[in-house]
Amino acid sequence: MQQRRRLLVAGGVAAGAVFVWRHEDRKIRGSSAYWSLASSASRALKAIDAETAHNVALGALRLGFGPIAPSPASALRSEVWGVSFASPVGVAAGFDKRGVATRALGELGFGFVEVGGVTLEPHPGNPRPRIFRAGEAIVNRVGLPSEGAEVVAKRLEATNPRTCVVGVNVAKRDAVSEYASVARRFSATADFLVVNASCPNVAGGLVDVSALPEILGSVRREIGDKPLLAKVSPDLGLRARRAIADALLTAKVDGIVVANTTTRRPGDDDAEDGPPKLDGDPIPDCPRGGLSGPPLTAATRVLVSDLYDRTRLPIVGVGGVRTPEDAYALIRAGAALVQVYTALAAEGPALATHLNTGLLRLAKKDGFRTVAEAVGADHRRDQ
Repeated sequence: MQQRRRLLVAGGVAAGAVFVWRHEDRKIRGSSAYWSLASSASRALKAIDAETAHNVALGALRLGFGPIAPSPASALRSEVWGVSFASPVGVAAGFDKRGVATRALGELGFGFVEVGGVTLEPHPGNPRPRIFRAGEAIVNRVGLPSEGAEVVAKRLEATNPRTCVVGVNVAKRDAVSEYASVARRFSATADFLVVNASCPNVAGGLVDVSALPEILGSVRREIGDKPLLAKVSPDLGLRARRAIADALLTAKVDGIVVANTTTRRPGDDDAEDGPPKLDGDPIPDCPRGGLSGPPLTAATRVLVSDLYDRTRLPIVGVGGVRTPEDAYALIRAGAALVQVYTALAAEGPALATHLNTGLLRLAKKDGFRTVAEAVGADHRRDQ
């Protein structure tokens, strides 16, 4: 009898908890206590391996356990490619490859999410372990794991209402024609599309610059006037940056994502006309793969500034953004939007709010009414 009573009590408590959760969900998830709990859980994940931690965090977001931030201030809002972004801060490709957490990431205060990379057919990627912590940086050699375009597209189509802008990173494993096939499937679903021409962890992942206009042209024919961007490598020297800027202008892309992960390491010998130098000291026993995080902060700023100067296209700056100052420096250098990945894993769910608040403060300090007014400010100062 006593055991039965306990079971009834436990069942009643559980039912009550579910009732409260379903009816007070947003109120609870927006409370300071819930934010504190979520931040503590995020810190605890650092005790387990990087990929498992990532999957646990993504699973919690997918199930609706992420906290909810206040709506971003109106001074953060910007319009790029005719698309309205509530915040210029977004989540980079690679964080939500399957498009399972776009709604939750928007609720954290991010203005957009770039889903993917998505390949035409399903692929498991490289064997584990394939994601490693390297100090404050992350090294990955995941090898484009993907559920395939059809599965991801159906999931995004079923995600309503959306809480932020959703882009899709279009990738290929084998034939170049896969770019156009994947893009076709997302042409009605994504708010913008990114051709991933710079994956360092797949054979043939770096697309020859001379082939870019043809590849991008084939994608354009499939998507019409949908915003089309190209994602470039951070390992571009001066000559390569000149060539890729010309190729992208010829292809009439709408923007550039600058940049992907790097195969270089801090302390590598750098040629005078080579890629921008990486920050920091050499990383002992650093695994092979694409490096992301703080070592790329200064290099990303150089690349954003140079490609903005050469093209005046809207740029999405990504690489080493961890603080409001990092994000604001990219915006002043020419980035209309910025993305984070490594910092989100390191700093946890409050990152978007921290960056949004800091960007408002820095823009106001410089006399701008909105953050969008600061885009390219360093180039105007130089004139």
